[in-house]
Amino acid sequence: MPPSPKIAIPLKTTKDVDWETPLKVYIRNTYGASENFSKECQLFNRLRQDMMGAGQDNTGRDILYKYYGQLELLDLRVPVEEGGCRVGFTWVDAYTKAETTQYSMAFEKASVLFNLASTFARISVDSSDFKVSCSGFQGAAGIYTFIAENFLHAPSDDLHRDTVRALASLMIAQAQETLIEHALSEGNRSQTLLSKLAKGCSAMYKNAVEGLSTAVAKGWGDREWISLCNVKQYYMESLANMQQAVAQSDKRKQGMGLAYLKIALNKIDAALSSYLPNTYSSYREILTSYQAQIQSMQKVMEKDNDLVYNHPVPPSNTIPEISAVEGVKATTMNDLYKDRDISQLIGQDIFEKLIPVSVAEQSSMYSEEKAKLLRAEGEKVDVAEEELGSALEYLGLPAALRSIKQLYSQSADDGRVDDQVMIWAQDIQAAGPVTFADIDKKKRDIYQMAERAENELNAEEKEYDAIRSQLGHFWTQTPSSAVTGTLKANLHSVKEDLWTTATSDKKLQSEYAACEKDVQILAKGPHSPELAEFFKPPGSITQGLTNLNISDQAQNGNLPEIEGVEAALRKLTKLKKERGIVFTELKDKIQSDDISSVLILNKKVPNLEEKIFKIELEKFEPYQKRLAATIYQQSVTLKDLTTKWKTIVENPLIRSRRSQADLNNSRRVSAVARFKKAYESWSYVASGKQKGVNYYNDLYDFAKSTEQNVRDFVGNRKDERNQLLAALRSR
Repeated sequence: MPPSPKIAIPLKTTKDVDWETPLKVYIRNTYGASENFSKECQLFNRLRQDMMGAGQDNTGRDILYKYYGQLELLDLRVPVEEGGCRVGFTWVDAYTKAETTQYSMAFEKASVLFNLASTFARISVDSSDFKVSCSGFQGAAGIYTFIAENFLHAPSDDLHRDTVRALASLMIAQAQETLIEHALSEGNRSQTLLSKLAKGCSAMYKNAVEGLSTAVAKGWGDREWISLCNVKQYYMESLANMQQAVAQSDKRKQGMGLAYLKIALNKIDAALSSYLPNTYSSYREILTSYQAQIQSMQKVMEKDNDLVYNHPVPPSNTIPEISAVEGVKATTMNDLYKDRDISQLIGQDIFEKLIPVSVAEQSSMYSEEKAKLLRAEGEKVDVAEEELGSALEYLGLPAALRSIKQLYSQSADDGRVDDQVMIWAQDIQAAGPVTFADIDKKKRDIYQMAERAENELNAEEKEYDAIRSQLGHFWTQTPSSAVTGTLKANLHSVKEDLWTTATSDKKLQSEYAACEKDVQILAKGPHSPELAEFFKPPGSITQGLTNLNISDQAQNGNLPEIEGVEAALRKLTKLKKERGIVFTELKDKIQSDDISSVLILNKKVPNLEEKIFKIELEKFEPYQKRLAATIYQQSVTLKDLTTKWKTIVENPLIRSRRSQADLNNSRRVSAVARFKKAYESWSYVASGKQKGVNYYNDLYDFAKSTEQNVRDFVGNRKDERNQLLAALRSR
C-alpha cells in the first residue's frame, strides 16, 4: 500500500535585523570596549542573515540550529530586551501572515525554533527513507513541545502554546504512521504489535484533531489538516482491528476475528464517509483499496468459519479492547543531534570572551542553592503525601464511607447476578454443555473396524495354513505371516492408541462431572431463576434498608458526623491538589530563574554570593509558605477526620449492618468463585474434547484406510491361491 499524504507546516518569515549596532552599544555601555568585539558583532549579524536564507533541507536545518545555539549562548551573557541590548525582531506569522515586532530574545528564539521544527517536518515529508522521515517528524514534535513548555507568553498566534502543542501532536502521529507504513511494507512484524501501534496512532491523530480544531477556531491553521487527520484517525482504528482480526484468525479463533473485522469495516466506512479535501484526493484511492481488502478478507473468514470452525461471533462491545502502543516519542532538544558533535555544529561561542568565568561559576553555585531549596521542599511534600496516604489507608477511607452509604441507598445489594458470571453464562448458553457421546461412538466405530480387519487377516492365515498342510511343498504361495506384518502393526497401533487415550478421556470426563451441575445452571442463560437464586441476598440483610436515607439518619442522630467526614475528605483532596500545584509552580519558578544578568551587573560587589543569593532566594518564600500552610491544614484536618470517623464506625447500627453486608458479600464472592471454577473447567474440557474429536477423526480415517488395505490384501491373496490351485490341477 502506498504511503499516505503527510502535512508539513509553512515557515515563518522575518525582516532583516541589525544585530551589530545594538550589540556594540550594549557592550560599550556595559564594558566600555565595544571595539574589541567588532568582529564578533559582525559575525553574529551575518549568522542571522544566513538563517534568513536557509532552505528546507539538511543544510538549512543545520544553519537554523547553529543560529539558535548561538542565541542561547548570547542569552546567557547579554539581556536582549527593551532595557538591555535593544534589538527589534519582526516576524511574520506562518499562517495568518500578521507581522509582530518584539524586543525580546525569547521571541527570536521561539521563532527560529518554529522554523527549525517546520524544516524537520518538510524533510520528513519529502524523504522516501523511512528512518529519515520518522526521525524528522519526531524531531519536529520535540521542538514544538519545547516551544510550548518554555515560551509561555507567545506574541503571535503560531507560537501560542495551544498551536505548537497541536502541531507536536500532529508530528508525532505522522511519525507513528510512518513507522506503521514501513512495517506493513516489510511484512515482518506481528499482527498483534501492528494492531497496538495502529491503535496508538489513532489516538495520536485524535489528539491532533482536537488540538488543531482549537487552533483553527482561534483563526490559526488549515481546516484541511483537521479533515485529513480525522480520516486518518478512523483509518488507523480500522487497521488496528483488521490486524487484530488476522492475529485471532491465526490462532484459529475465527469468531473473535470476525468480530474485530466487523469493527475494522465500520471504521473504514466512517473514514470514507468523512470529508476529505481535494488536496488529498489520492488518499481516498488508498482507503478504497484497503476497504476492498477488508471486505474480501471478511468473506474468506466467514466461509472458513461456516465450513470448519462454527465459532460464534461475539458482539463488538464484549471483545477485549486493543491496547494502544506508542512506538515513537518526541525527540528532545538535547537529542536532536545526538549522533553529531553539537559543539562542532554550533561552533565556538562567538562572545565567549564577553563574560568572565567567575560569573559562570557563581551562576552554577546559585543553581546548587536553588537545588537544595527544591530538594528540601520536595522532601516535606513527600512526607505529607505519605502521612496522608497512610492515614486514609488505616481508616479505610474513602472506600469504607462509600460502603456505609450504600447500606442506606436504593442501590444496596439488589440480588443482581454478577456481571462476569452473566458473561460466562452467555458463553456456555451459546456453545452448550459438553457431551462425550459423539467421541464414545467414534471410538467404538474405530475399535470395530480394527477388530473386523484383524478377523479377516486371521481367517486368511488359517486358510493358507489349511492348504499348506494338504499340499506340503507343492504349495508355493508366500506365507501369510511374512506379508501381513505392516497391516497387523497398523491395527495394533490403532488399538494401542485407543487404549492410551482412554485414560485421558476418563480424566477429562471426570473433571467435567465434578462441575457438570454448575455448568448446566450456567447453560440456562444469564437470566435464569436457577442462576439468580445463588445471588439472592437473605431477607434479613436488605429488609428495611431501602426505605432509609442517609440524611434522615443524620437528622435522627444515628450518624451525626457523616457530613463532617465527607467535608474533611473533600478538604484533604483539595489540600493535596493545591500542594501539588504550588510545588510545580515552585519547581517551574526555580528552573526558569536565571540571574546571569544580575551576577554580571553586580560582579564587583563584595561578598556577591552571600548578598545576591540571599536576596534572589527570597522570591521563593511565598511558595514555601503556601506549602507549609497546606501541610499544617492537612494535619489538623486528619485529626478531625479521625475523631468523626471513629464515632461513625462505633455506631451500633452501622456495625450491625456492615456485618450483615460482609456476610452477603462473602456469599456473592463464594458464588462467583464457584461459577468461575465451573466456567474454567467447562472451557478446559470443551477445548480438550475438541482436540479429542480432531484426534479421533484422524484415527478413524487411519483405521478405515487400514481396513480397506486389509480387504484388498485378502482379496489379492484369494485370487493368487485360486490361480495356484488351478495350475496344480492342470499338471
